[in-house]
Amino acid sequence: MLSLSFRNPAEAALLLLPPSVVSTSTAADDASQTASAAEQVRQGIEVLLSPDAQRVPKKGDKNADIDATHLPDRIKEQLKLIRSIQERIAKRMQDMHAFMSDRSLSPRAREGKMRQLQMEIMAMTNSLIQATNQLNQAMQQMHLSLADQTLAGTLVSPQNLQS
Repeated sequence: MLSLSFRNPAEAALLLLPPSVVSTSTAADDASQTASAAEQVRQGIEVLLSPDAQRVPKKGDKNADIDATHLPDRIKEQLKLIRSIQERIAKRMQDMHAFMSDRSLSPRAREGKMRQLQMEIMAMTNSLIQATNQLNQAMQQMHLSLADQTLAGTLVSPQNLQS
């Protein structure tokens, strides 16, 4: 396995130059070659996003897809609440998996922490059930169309989680 590390991107660019250019350079030439190599690396980097990636909401605006819908505000707020609970449950599940594999803790300490996380997940799951029931009741009271109900369900489906 080969591992390379560079403090300066120009050092990495020197690997791209022919060996004769690198080995015959003087100290004065070395600085100019490093600068030109760094400039080549800077100019050679181009990032292109696919149309799908461009449509994904920004990290700080993870509920933009909910806000962009024509659904009533009450439904939008309920959807955001459900998504927030889902994200917290997912985070706790990640924590639980991390503690399961953490061998630095004693078995007793790991078991205690696991029990605590399980209780937190159960409480959040109950909150999620209540929030989902409230969403369903609100959609019925507002007489939302089947298309709008489907849209709401899609917005809180697990594949739409952006943690």
